[in-house]
Amino acid sequence: MKKNIMFKFKSEKGFTMQDLMIAAFIIVILIAIISSMVYSVYRTNLEMDLTARMSMYAVQILEDIDKIAYEEVNSSLASKYVEQFSIPSGFYVEIEVSKYGEDVENIQDVMKIVKLTISYTLQGETEEFVVQRLKIKEL
Repeated sequence: MKKNIMFKFKSEKGFTMQDLMIAAFIIVILIAIISSMVYSVYRTNLEMDLTARMSMYAVQILEDIDKIAYEEVNSSLASKYVEQFSIPSGFYVEIEVSKYGEDVENIQDVMKIVKLTISYTLQGETEEFVVQRLKIKEL
């Protein structure tokens, strides 16, 4: 009987501090791996969302440029489109207009090259979306 009582007191059931430290270390490593994966997925999702919005704004702007008169197309349209389409301040819109064949003498002014650049900066990295289109004068 005495032996049985001593055996109960000397039982090795339970956790030692060393076991708990190893378990805590493994849990911390797993949390770090999972949180980095979640952050990576979040960032990729955010970049895809911003790129989709950027292309949507570009389509809206280029469709409107197709609708307006040839003479109205100039480089100062960017601020008008930022207001018209409520483009957020994180996006940068630039429109460059040049005459087609500027270097050629005696060429008629019937086409313009419209270069639209929309960009955003996310954590120091700039992503750009550049589209060029011809605007043809209707006779």
